[in-house]
Amino acid sequence: MVWRLIDIEAAAWRRAGQAPSLWWRDDDARRPSAALDRLLDLSENYRVPVSLAIIPDVDLAPLAAQLRNRPFVRAIQHGVDHRNRNEGGAFAAEFKPSAPASEVAKRVEAGWARLSSAVDAAPIFAPPWNRITPNLLEGLLQTPIRAVSGYGAAEPVPAGLASLNAHLDVLRWDPPRFRGSGGALVRLWRHLRVRRKTGRWTEPIGLLTHHRNLDEAAWSFLEAFLARTRRPGSALDWRTADEILERGQGQPAPRESQAGDRESGVRGER
Repeated sequence: MVWRLIDIEAAAWRRAGQAPSLWWRDDDARRPSAALDRLLDLSENYRVPVSLAIIPDVDLAPLAAQLRNRPFVRAIQHGVDHRNRNEGGAFAAEFKPSAPASEVAKRVEAGWARLSSAVDAAPIFAPPWNRITPNLLEGLLQTPIRAVSGYGAAEPVPAGLASLNAHLDVLRWDPPRFRGSGGALVRLWRHLRVRRKTGRWTEPIGLLTHHRNLDEAAWSFLEAFLARTRRPGSALDWRTADEILERGQGQPAPRESQAGDRESGVRGER
């Protein structure tokens, strides 16, 4: 039923001469694992590019070996160590909102150096818990990072940074479990509809997974989703994060045009 709605919405895009762009981000990579191999196999089997958000606080040589000869994966930076330094605050974050931007920049750049020396990485920063604070943005401007990836409706970012968010988390959290096919697909349909109605044709829709936390129901959905969106005649166009940024499609939309995302109940969760 929901796929029928998605197909109808995609047809409306096609009549307008437009094609929706999807991209895929997977979080929390640190070390080789069977779950990561399973994810990379799906990416390769369906020829869908995945941006693998890596936490650069360990020896990354073993992970780099696992990623070798995986043409559809591109590393991005997932924080510095995924440690909550805002304990007692209203939210989890690697950096307290009061931390000097220079301190943020120093730690981010050290992590980037470890990551980029180990693997082929795109200069995109996905903060743990999707927490983007003003001092983080200011700090990122002092590093090689050129884009930030959070979750949900885009917020303004300063000149010198692009925003490339994820929107479709297949999991619910606390505890992590599969959201359900209906919940995940309805989110996709809502994002497609809101973008069409507000003329945000080039704003990509991001799929978000966490390979370490996927249960069998989530794995089954993910494979079915990739297969459906990759079948001949699909109106949905998978792109790499690099392609999106090169086309200038990662910039946030004006604040007033994002209300539909919030009204649809689409929020960041982790």
